[in-house]
Amino acid sequence: MDKIKVNLRENSYEILVGENILFNIKQIIEEGRLGSEIFILTDSEVNKLYGKSLAKKLKSFRPKIILIPRGEKNKNLKETSRLYDQLIRYSAHRDSLIIALGGGVIGDMAGFVAATYMRGVNYIQVPTTLLAQVDASVGGKTGVNHPQEKNLIGAFYQPKAVIIDVRTLATLPARQLRTGLAEVVKYGIIKDAEFFKFIEANAHHLNVNAFKSSDTLRAAMKVWQIIVKESAKIKARVVSEDEKEAGLRMILNYGHTVGHAIESATNYRKFMHGEAVALGMIAAAYIAEELKMIDGAVVERIINLLGKLGLPTKITGVSCRKIGNGLIKDKKVREGKINFVLPEKIGSVVVRNDVPITAVRKALERVGCK
Repeated sequence: MDKIKVNLRENSYEILVGENILFNIKQIIEEGRLGSEIFILTDSEVNKLYGKSLAKKLKSFRPKIILIPRGEKNKNLKETSRLYDQLIRYSAHRDSLIIALGGGVIGDMAGFVAATYMRGVNYIQVPTTLLAQVDASVGGKTGVNHPQEKNLIGAFYQPKAVIIDVRTLATLPARQLRTGLAEVVKYGIIKDAEFFKFIEANAHHLNVNAFKSSDTLRAAMKVWQIIVKESAKIKARVVSEDEKEAGLRMILNYGHTVGHAIESATNYRKFMHGEAVALGMIAAAYIAEELKMIDGAVVERIINLLGKLGLPTKITGVSCRKIGNGLIKDKKVREGKINFVLPEKIGSVVVRNDVPITAVRKALERVGCK
């Protein structure tokens, strides 16, 4: 098992990454005295796979399972209010502990509920999707969507621990696994050229086919643990230096500026988050090429790796105008200027707010919008 420290002074915590470590959570709760009563927030599918078994392991804490409807469309204030109602009905108190068991939607909502119920109760992130393991569960960003914008309502609120069992990846559908790989590639581009090379060299392990036999599963799990560990290490390092996105943490938005705009332009129905981010990373690389920051060879490496992992590299049926409107509404707009995270090379990026609209338009057209 690997341990990674997120160093945030009084808000510091550990990320634990390993195989078959899901049920170690009882010891962590007891040693940290994290709560006397437990509420497991999860969805119906994850509950069948892991929730009921986890509740049995934690029976001394009188755990209660609260189900959240699946899907991004349910990450809203209405559902959040229903969660508060259930906590109140169960007489949850300041010494209660919330466990966020599931993907990014569960983690975001459960974290936001933990941040705001009784002005804050302890919570633990137990992510079961790749996207949540390498991104959403680390860093303390919590929130829900507003009809006008994704994740517009939220808070920075750190968990007491993040427990990542890579074995849960073997139960994921192929598309959901791929969508998490976009964030993995992102870490190599923004901070670690050697990690990017490792992903290139091991791309053949990074798919559901590797889970189909005991021999390939064993090899794949070793690679997946390295992938998740290194991604979490990079994010932990960035978050430790900039908890609330005042500066350095903005580099974690590589691909997300255009990616969020694509999601918004397609009403969050056409692309999964990682698929939109993959397209956003390509658009950002094209912008950097238009600005003479990188050459075409760097762009091709990014496109080739994303394609090899099964992620989209072209967008169809979406207008550039709609994506442009989404860019203007982005939360990262400062003083009327759009911040773009752009690669200087593999392993290094910069934040620019002086990108000409012509460069953005050309990049979007190259990605495929009309």
